Amino acid sequence: MPARSEADRWQQVALLGMATVLADDDDARVGLGAALLALDHPAEAGRVLAPVDPEHPWGRWWSVIAVGQNGDLDAIDGALHAARAAVRPKGADGRDVSRMLADLAAELADLSGEGEGTARFTVLGHQARPARRALIGGRSSAVYVVDPSWDSLGLVRLGPSDGPASRNGAHLGVDEIIELVRRGEAGQGRRVPGDAADPVDPDRMLDALHDDPQTRDAQLLHLAEEVREERKELLAERARLAEEWSTVDAEKLRARKARERAEATAQAAARPSVEVPTTADEAAALLGVAPGASRSTIQRHWRELLAGCHPDRVSGLHPLLTERAGELSVALNRAREILLPPVRRR
Repeated sequence: MPARSEADRWQQVALLGMATVLADDDDARVGLGAALLALDHPAEAGRVLAPVDPEHPWGRWWSVIAVGQNGDLDAIDGALHAARAAVRPKGADGRDVSRMLADLAAELADLSGEGEGTARFTVLGHQARPARRALIGGRSSAVYVVDPSWDSLGLVRLGPSDGPASRNGAHLGVDEIIELVRRGEAGQGRRVPGDAADPVDPDRMLDALHDDPQTRDAQLLHLAEEVREERKELLAERARLAEEWSTVDAEKLRARKARERAEATAQAAARPSVEVPTTADEAAALLGVAPGASRSTIQRHWRELLAGCHPDRVSGLHPLLTERAGELSVALNRAREILLPPVRRR
C-alpha cells in the first residue's frame, strides 16, 4: 500500500471492489481491505476481510489491524494471538507476515510498559490541540495513535497504515520516541487521525470517483506505473535473495568437500606405513611368491609390483599416497635383495 492521495486510494477501492465482486477472490478482498484501512475505515475493511480464508497470511494481518484500528483494544490481543497461531512461516508471504506479527506483539507490549524494550518506532506526526496526540509507526508497519504523557505513550487505537514499506524508518526505542514527542517533534508531519475512525462517506467516495476521463486515465496510469515499479523492486529483491541462497549452498558444498578431504587424510594417516621385510618369509609374502620360488618368478613379481609404485603412476595423487608408494618401493627392493642376494644375481 504505497502512499497515494485520497482520490488515488478511492480509485483503488473501486478497482479492487469490482475485482472482488467479479472473481470473489481472496487476494482482491485482502487488497480491498488494505485500501479501506489506508483510508481509515476499519469497520468496512473488517466486513470485507471476514470471508477470507483464515490461512491467508495477509488476510490475517489486515484483520488484526482492522480490530486495532477500530479502537477495540481489548480484542486486539486475542486477534493477534489467533493470527500468530494460524500463520505459518512458509513461503515469502508467510515468513514476512509471521515476522510482522511478532514485531506487532513486541510493539504493543512496549507501549503498555510490559515489554522487553525490543520494539522499534518512528514519529510520523504530532498534534497539540484540541487533545495532544502523536502518530508513531512501528517496525511491523503498524501505525499507532497515542496519548503522550511525560514518561509514557497511552495507546488510543491503531491508525491508517501505508503498508510494509513504511517500516523502514522505525529504529528508535519507546523511550527515545517519548523524548521526541515530549519535545513536540512531528517526524514526517502526517495528520494525526481522530480517536475514532469515521464510517465511509458515500458522497466523498463518489466525489473522488467522479473525475473527468482524462484525469481518471492519468491516475490509473500513475497507479499502474507505481505497481510496475513495486513489482520490479520485488523481483530484484527475490533475485538478491536467490543469489544469497546460491552463495550459501556453494559455501556448504565447499565445506562438505573440505570435511571429506580432511576425513580421508585422517584415515590415510591412521593407516600403518609399509614395513620393510627382514626375513625370507616376509619378503616372499610381500612379493606374493612361494618360499623357494624360482629366480624368474621372483623377478617377474618384483617388476610388476614395482611398476605400480613408479613416480609417473602416482604423480598428482594425495601426498600421503605418494609417500606410501615410495615406502612400498623401498620394501619391494629389500624383499628382492633378501630372496636374490647379490651372489645369486650374477
